[in-house]
Amino acid sequence: MSVFDALTEGMLALYYPQRAIRGRVPNNGVYIIVANHPNGLLDPLMVRLLLKPSGGPRPGFLGKSTFWDNPVGAMVMDAAGAMPVYRAHEADTSKNEHTFARCRTLLSSGGWLALFPEGKSHSEPTLQPLKTGAARIALSTLAEHPELPLRILPVGVFYEAKAVFRSRAAGTVGEPVEVRDLVERYGIDPSGAVDALTERVEAALSAVVLQGETDELRRGFFAVAGWTLARQASSGSQAPVKELAQQEAKARELAKLWARSPEEQRLQAVAAFTQFERRMAELGVDDPLSVLSPNLTRVAATTLGLLALAPIAALGAVWGWAPYRLVRPGAERLAAGSDDVLGTIKVLLGALVMGVHTLAVAGIVGWFGGWAAGLAALLVGPMSGYMALRFDERWALRVDALRGAWRARDSEVREAVARERDALVDAVGASPQVSGYP
Repeated sequence: MSVFDALTEGMLALYYPQRAIRGRVPNNGVYIIVANHPNGLLDPLMVRLLLKPSGGPRPGFLGKSTFWDNPVGAMVMDAAGAMPVYRAHEADTSKNEHTFARCRTLLSSGGWLALFPEGKSHSEPTLQPLKTGAARIALSTLAEHPELPLRILPVGVFYEAKAVFRSRAAGTVGEPVEVRDLVERYGIDPSGAVDALTERVEAALSAVVLQGETDELRRGFFAVAGWTLARQASSGSQAPVKELAQQEAKARELAKLWARSPEEQRLQAVAAFTQFERRMAELGVDDPLSVLSPNLTRVAATTLGLLALAPIAALGAVWGWAPYRLVRPGAERLAAGSDDVLGTIKVLLGALVMGVHTLAVAGIVGWFGGWAAGLAALLVGPMSGYMALRFDERWALRVDALRGAWRARDSEVREAVARERDALVDAVGASPQVSGYP
């Protein structure tokens, strides 16, 4: 792994500390990975990070050619092993033949390739129409190398809150898409074979991507999936569920059931979800489960233990407060309302601002206190800042749990929340008896 890989993966792991993957990554064969594209330049890095534990090859990936228009962008893309794609409204598309030739060389040598067939990063709640690049590369590669064990592997990437620092991400690996049976047709009818394979890819990718008619609805599927799994666990039907990837998979199951339900039922469920969210806001808690199953003793004990770390966290908060607060407004200004690149900008800007700040503080301390003091500041500053970050996250969880435990003293409130939650779960079709899940 190069220094660039280590740095970028480290930044991404810091931004999205909880990651999970569902499904099996094949350990033999050659693959073109196709994925959805909700989060700008972070998506190829996330695909690599999610697939890394499988031990498979580190995939190369394609990026739009405009990234190479400036020296910094070109340096970053080249360091990442990316290859340019030339889009009709931006460049001469005939140059793609050279890129596709590089892709065929990579695949024929046993390497893997990753690309985003929607052709653009976006924040839409559904997949956008797919471009034909993946199909063209796959078929032309097999036409040249008929014995190559090449297939297309769909990977759905999911961010719980893609522009929120320290949020969660998950991936789902789908069933590989066969290509070989279309190679003969490709030699006779290239366009027809490419279109047929693109349809297969779209169906396979749709099966691993959480979609909804609106973003609110997609968010609702995810929330209801969490409550449903928790209800199944509490009833003894399965072990307690905490894995993000399983919750996202359940949400996709709910979306399929939803699409088959009558329109009137769908409208009622949306209204019920909105009403339930308002009720939770009135109670002052974010998680209904903190009201339904409180454990005041455990929460109080862990809160006392957390308070012991407060002095170190306070030092880190003072050290990193200014640069930390600068990142979000600066990123929002640079993103100019484009949610799909906000996360990318926050990661890059955060690394730049915090890096410059750390070096500046260490330099000032070293100037006045000597090189040893400067070195200590260089090490202690970031470490205490990370402790402050973790303290803040854990403290927020305990505050929500304490609020839930306090509200739960009233049995009528607790029972009302349980009834509303269960009614909403059933309205969406999330009952284990209905969905046949897991």
